Amino acid sequence: MERVILAFSKDAAADKVRKMLDGSGYEVCAVCHSKAELLRSVTDMDETLIIMGYKLPDAVADEVAEDLREGQKLMSIVRAERQNEIYDQDIFVVTLPVNRQILINSIETFVGIIERRKHRARRTPEEEKIIADAKAYLMENHRMTEDQAHRFIQKRSMDVGARFIDTARQILGI
Repeated sequence: MERVILAFSKDAAADKVRKMLDGSGYEVCAVCHSKAELLRSVTDMDETLIIMGYKLPDAVADEVAEDLREGQKLMSIVRAERQNEIYDQDIFVVTLPVNRQILINSIETFVGIIERRKHRARRTPEEEKIIADAKAYLMENHRMTEDQAHRFIQKRSMDVGARFIDTARQILGI
């Protein structure tokens, strides 16, 4: 996902973000000033990152996210006090002030999260069962919640440099 669309109500904000992205490997293919214009621009695009402020003249970030298709992801650059006003968990929020390095790091983090989610979806049903069994084992024998069990497997995997599924197998002794 290297294609980026900017959506800001003010040209100055869009220009500032565009300049930060110059030479970063992310191509700004459109600048939009309203939700309607943005949706027309992304009609034929699949893998697209949309970077916007909190609000366009005709919608806020949550409302924009509702109308995006699969593969179209939204990043919102907002003032800190607006951060809690974005409820959609799929919107990646970056708080102001933002500089070039913060913006590029945020995009790379966001794109990495998307790639990990795609990778998770490629697990076979057998692998999903092994992971579920490993979590169940940790929950029953070590009194963890499902979230704690997941994080335990994840952390152990990172600590030893193993794949998530391999760590789950190790926990089960298979």
